Amino acid sequence: MAKKDAKVRLIRWIRILQEFDFEIKDKKGMENVVADHLSRITNAPVETTSVNEDFPNEHILAIYHKPWYTDIVNYLATGQIPSEWPSQDRHRFFAQV
Repeated sequence: MAKKDAKVRLIRWIRILQEFDFEIKDKKGMENVVADHLSRITNAPVETTSVNEDFPNEHILAIYHKPWYTDIVNYLATGQIPSEWPSQDRHRFFAQV
């Protein structure tokens, strides 16, 4: 608490830690092997690779024919059926709907 011009966060931690009875012991780098080792690790260079924009199996996701329910959904959404259908297809369609 003797530290002057302390930040609010530091003061908060000091007040929290005052509830406990503990002693902080500092070790030099040579005595604290783990911290010494971690502080001496060099950062390995990061390899950058190019992004492959080609999708060899792109055709797998393509839809070659429309699903069986496409006409039903279009009819329910718009109320119209394809005009090129013959009357037999129209009757079959209304029977399915």
